[in-house]
Amino acid sequence: MGYAFSAGGRRNTNEFLSEFAAKMNVQPGEEFAVEPALVQKLFELAVEDGKWFLGLINANVSVTEQIGQKLGLYVSGLVASRTDTSGDKERIARAVHGIDPGEFRLYQTDADVALRYATIDQWKHLNKGAFSKMWQKVVRAAIANDRIRIGWHGTQVSPTTDPEANPNGEDVNIGWLQQLRNHAADQIEETPLTIGIGGAARNLDALVYEMRQDIEPQFREDPAMRVMMSSDVAAIGNAKFYEAGGDAPSEKRHLDGGRILDTYGGLRAMVAPFMPAGTVVITAPKNLSIYRQEGTYRRQLIDNPKKSQVEDFNSFNEGYVVEQYGAISAATNISAVE
Repeated sequence: MGYAFSAGGRRNTNEFLSEFAAKMNVQPGEEFAVEPALVQKLFELAVEDGKWFLGLINANVSVTEQIGQKLGLYVSGLVASRTDTSGDKERIARAVHGIDPGEFRLYQTDADVALRYATIDQWKHLNKGAFSKMWQKVVRAAIANDRIRIGWHGTQVSPTTDPEANPNGEDVNIGWLQQLRNHAADQIEETPLTIGIGGAARNLDALVYEMRQDIEPQFREDPAMRVMMSSDVAAIGNAKFYEAGGDAPSEKRHLDGGRILDTYGGLRAMVAPFMPAGTVVITAPKNLSIYRQEGTYRRQLIDNPKKSQVEDFNSFNEGYVVEQYGAISAATNISAVE
C-alpha cells in the first residue's frame, strides 16, 4: 500500500530534485560524476556534522590509483642530526613520513540511501534552503557512520554483500583490525583476556601498559598515542570512578560528557564509535587512514513512487589502511573477571 505523500512534501521534493540536477548540470534522475571539490566538501562536512572520529584519523585521503603503495601518513622517525660538512660529507634530509612496506587496495563501495516519503513529510515545514541542508545531512551521516563501522568490523570483500548476515558491513571492505590480522598478526591479540583480580591484567591500566610494549620503541612514546576502546571495556575502567565517586554529578559529567574518559597506562583514552565489544586499540589516530580514489564518486537521485521513497545512490572506491604496523597494538577479546 502506497504512502499518501503530502502536498508540501511533494513540492519540496520536486523542487529539490530539480534544482539539485540543474546545479550538477544533469537531467533529473541521471547519474553523474561528483566533482572532486564537492567530494572533499562532503567528507569535511561529515566531520562538522559531529562525526568527530573521522576528524581525528586520515579519513579523506585522495589517491589516483586503485592499487598502490601506502603513503605513510603517520609521522615517524628521527630527523634531528648533525653532519661535519668540512670534508666530503653532506647533510642528509630524512623523510618525515616513514613508508611501512605494503600496498593499499581500494574497492567499490555503494552507499545507497532511501528517504521514505513519510520521513520527508516531517521536513515539509522547512524552507527551501533548510530542506536541502537536511537532506544532505541525513545522507552524509549515513555514509559517515558506515565508513567508521566498516573500518572496525570489515573482514572481507564480497561480490554481493548481505547486510542481514553482516549488519556491521563485515563483507563490504577490509577494515583496520583485519589489516592487522592479514599483515601484522603480532600486533593483534585475539585470545581471551580478563581484567580484574586473578585475570590476565589486574586493571585496565595494567593491560594498556602491557599492550603498549608491543609497539615498536620509536613510536611508543609518541605524544599522539591514544587508547581507543569499546564502550564495554570503558565501563570496566569506569567502575572504579563510580565506586569512589558514587552519584556525584561532577563524576558523571567527567565520565559521560565527552570523548576523553581518563588516562590508562599513561595514555589518554576515548571510546571509539562502533568499535567491536571487548576491543582496545593503542595507536596514534593518524596511523589509521581511509583512502579514496579520485574520480570514482558517482551519484544518482531517483524518485521511486512504487516504493514511496526517494533513492540517493552513491558509489566510490575506497579502502582502509594502517600506515605503520609497528605503531599499533590491538586486543579484541577483553572482558571483566566474573
